[in-house]
Amino acid sequence: MSGLLDVDRLARWLDAQGLEARLPVSAAPLAGGRSNAMFTVDRGNQRWVLRRPAAVAMPNADAGMVREFRILAALEGTGVPHPAVVALCEDPAVLGRTFYLMERVDGVALTPPPQPLATDPGRVEISRSMAESLARLHAVDWRDRGLADLGRPEGFHERQTERWTRQLRSYEGRELPGVDGVTAWLRGHLPESFTPTLIHGDYHMLNVLIAPEPPGRVVAILDWETATIGDPLLDLAGFCEIWSTSLGDGWGTPDQLIEWYSAARGAASGPGAVGGLGLADLTYYQVLYNFRLTVLLEGIYQRSLRDPTRPAMEDVGARARWNLDRARQLVHLHE
Repeated sequence: MSGLLDVDRLARWLDAQGLEARLPVSAAPLAGGRSNAMFTVDRGNQRWVLRRPAAVAMPNADAGMVREFRILAALEGTGVPHPAVVALCEDPAVLGRTFYLMERVDGVALTPPPQPLATDPGRVEISRSMAESLARLHAVDWRDRGLADLGRPEGFHERQTERWTRQLRSYEGRELPGVDGVTAWLRGHLPESFTPTLIHGDYHMLNVLIAPEPPGRVVAILDWETATIGDPLLDLAGFCEIWSTSLGDGWGTPDQLIEWYSAARGAASGPGAVGGLGLADLTYYQVLYNFRLTVLLEGIYQRSLRDPTRPAMEDVGARARWNLDRARQLVHLHE
């Protein structure tokens, strides 16, 4: 087993939590996240997923595990598809870092879609479900759910460019030409106002699981490490951005995603109803999303260069440059 997970220590911790005590434990690495490590864990009739920081992680990675656990726990009963959390461990004596267990969801990756859904009507239904699931997330009453201190909506946009610029500089890595032009444009195009909601921060087709049979509804939204209280249009713009650059014909178009999302927000109770939106209204958010994703991917790439347990993630480094180029392209088209 990986040095990130000691099965014997995990078994003793599971015993202490009363989770199928004294039965054999099996675990295996789970492909997926790049900034965190995940493992399948089986014991008795229980099937879980364990999530913990990677070998080389951000300094605040342990606090991030607690934050994710708290968000997922708060979503119980909201109608937002998510994996239910089981237990949290903050004792470094167990696995060396904070980790949590969540239930393993019976779902499949969206790309490629399972054969029963690999039709144009099936793809459209998946597209609609993703838009409606995002709308349900944004309708959550985050104050009532005990998440009022999760973020600071006041000054949200004023902080974004500065925060991500600082984080990029903290890597002390390579130069990324064009960054200064993008950040200057963002500072000059801040939205005047917004209604804050709980936002995912990285909502796209690789961060959901869908039911394997028609109608292919979203059964779980994954990877909550960038969730906060902020502007929901940042989620929507990012969703449309990745959708439009990653998927081909047969899927819902970005304009359809916005229409389905807006209709669902109008039907849902909760903060900040929206309507009349179009893709042209999201340029600022698209630029910010791509800049932010550039910084996140560059961090993963730079950490991979320092992590002896992983190969250098050159594909991630190339993607960071691509997202920066995309941000620059959007700025140019807007001028």
